[in-house]
Parts: sequence; structure tokens; C-alpha cells
Amino acid sequence: MCLNLPILSDFAGCRNVLIAGMGGGFDIFCGLPIYFALQEQGCTVHLANYSFTDPDTLDNLQRRSPTIFGVSADTTLRYAASFENALFIQQEQATGGVRVDLAGISAYAPELYLARWFRTELQQAVTVWCFAKSGVQPLRQSYQQLIDTLGIDGLILIDGGVDSLMRGDEPEPGTFIEDTVSLAAAALLEHVAVRRIVCLGLGAELDTSHWYVFRNIAAAGPAFLGSCSLVASMPAYQRYAQAVEYVHAQPFQEPSVINASVVSAVSGHYADFHLTQRTHGSRLWISPLMAIYWCFDLAGIASQHYLLNTVVDTSTFSDAVRALLSARRQLPEQPHQPIPLH
Repeated sequence: MCLNLPILSDFAGCRNVLIAGMGGGFDIFCGLPIYFALQEQGCTVHLANYSFTDPDTLDNLQRRSPTIFGVSADTTLRYAASFENALFIQQEQATGGVRVDLAGISAYAPELYLARWFRTELQQAVTVWCFAKSGVQPLRQSYQQLIDTLGIDGLILIDGGVDSLMRGDEPEPGTFIEDTVSLAAAALLEHVAVRRIVCLGLGAELDTSHWYVFRNIAAAGPAFLGSCSLVASMPAYQRYAQAVEYVHAQPFQEPSVINASVVSAVSGHYADFHLTQRTHGSRLWISPLMAIYWCFDLAGIASQHYLLNTVVDTSTFSDAVRALLSARRQLPEQPHQPIPLH
């Protein structure tokens, strides 16, 4: 079964498409089924991410500018020896050996592990481009440089979750700041022929009011371009699930709650099911909604955001945080609204 995403035909005339994670972290993984589907229809597809990865922890990067670096399977963790030693200690603990505090050990680099998965499992050399965490203007410049370098004529911003649809007045907007910065930067790229936003994992974010999510989807009108569910029989989904499993298995790499939730939903799990140890102790609501792609015209979503203009001129991420939080305080307070489902 093929991925029948309604926006795939929008990119039929594109030669080079960029899929970019807009909220950072593991967002780019949510775009993998689209990546494979676009390749099947003849597009050259590139991957990028608004990144939380610290480039100072990595060696053998492809530096394009101070705010853009490319990660490949040949990129290495600068502190790999420390990780290997910590892994040995962890194994000693498991067999009753000495106990050592490993809380400070971190190997957060999802883009690196994704590039390694491509080489290990698909024998493909893929570079995942990383945008340094910044304000809107440096991010816009980073996008523009990558667009010019790669000849990009189609852009998909991918959101793991749905907080990219927040307009700013919601009582529970989730972690909307990174998504807002990405949206504002991409909204300035008007010369790119086709620009879309795609969300995956609705319901996985416990700090987002989904009453307001549905309000915003309804208000999008013609900017809402349709939806499509991932199902287990899709080869594009199967490769995505393999990539998620591969990265989750890496030592000291925290798993992605949203991607784990999507895989759980497609696998037929429901309600309070936990695929990873990371979510134990919390209450989840795995549902078929998490496996649905929601597609939008980027300019249309940007036009209904209440706070986008407040961050357009920001240089640093701290600037963006201050501007958004200050502007939110000027909006009328909205009540919490439960979804009336019985």
C-alpha cells in the first residue's frame, strides 16, 4: 500500500524538495514516510532539522555557515570514548557490579543516528542538515542558503505533534516557540514555489489543548489540505518504524515520545500503552489519531497566527522566547475547553 498523502501531487513538478523538522529534536523522523513517498515519484529529497544537537559534541561535520552544519554517517561523537566507558559501567551495574551515577552522560544526536541508519540499513549516504537554534532572521538566512545551495523548489515543514498549529492565544499551547520561529522564518521564503506544513502525532503532547487544535484546523479553511493515516502495510511506514527503533536502541539516546506514540498507534495499541521506559510514570492516551498526517498550506497557517509578527526581527532564540511570552500576555485569556467526546 502506498502513502496516499493528498499533498504529494503538489510536488509533482518539483525537482528538489526539502523536508525540515520545525520543532527540533526528533521532528525530522516524522517526515521519513513522506521522504520515501516523494522519492518514489521521482523527486530528489533533502532532510533538515531545527536542531537541539550541540555541534561542539561532534567531529567531521559539513559546515556551511556558523548556523548550518551537515551530519553524515561519518560524523562522530567527540566524547565517544566516554560513552563506551559509561556503557561498560552500565553493564557492570546490571550484573551486580559497582554502582556509578550516569545521569550526566548524554549522547543526544538524533540527526547523526538517522544518517547512520540510512547507511547501515539502506546503504545510502544521506546528509541531515541542522539549523542551529536561533531567532527568526538567522534561521531565515540558513534556509535561504540551503535553498540556494541545493536548488530547493519545494518545502515541507514537518511537526512531530500539532503545536505548530497554535495561534498564540491557547491556554495550553505546548512547546510552540520553536515551531513559531520555524513558521515565521519559512513564511518569509515566498519565492519557494510550494510550501506546506505537515503534522503527525496528534494527541501525543499532553501539554496541548486539542479543543483549540481542532478550532484552528477548522479556521484554516482552504489552507487545510487534507489528511492521511499511516498503516502498517505501507513500505514507507515500515522504513520509518525501523529508523525509530534503530535510534531508540542507541546507548544513552533518549527515545522520542511522539515517534514512539505514532509507532504504538499504528501497531494497534490503545490508551495507556508505553513503548519506552521514558514515559513510565505518566499516563498516555495512544489512539488512531496519532497515526494521521494533517496537511496545510504554510502561508495560510502563518496568516492566522496572532504572534508571528512579534518574532520576525529576532536574532537569538532567547529574543524569540521573550517576544512571544510578552505578546501572549497581551492577548485575552482563553478558558480551558475539554473535547466533548463520550
